[in-house]
Amino acid sequence: MEHVFVTIPVAATWPTREELILRNAITDSLESLGIGTFTGAGGGMGEMDFSFQVHDVPAFHVAVETAMQSHLPGAKFCVRVSK
Repeated sequence: MEHVFVTIPVAATWPTREELILRNAITDSLESLGIGTFTGAGGGMGEMDFSFQVHDVPAFHVAVETAMQSHLPGAKFCVRVSK
């Protein structure tokens, strides 16, 4: 399994309540697909993030893109795999 981190820039130092609600909707959406195990979320220093343990990184990346477009259309994000 690979540990995958997703970061999403926010305009302020800390994510707003609304941004966190949307981030949580994204993680809930990804969990419902059963393609990985949610391992945590956070925010601060101009971004919010979440992480999953996954078997299929390319499939997870596609799922993240879909979830981002559904909940935060047009938002930038970065997917990083920790080996």
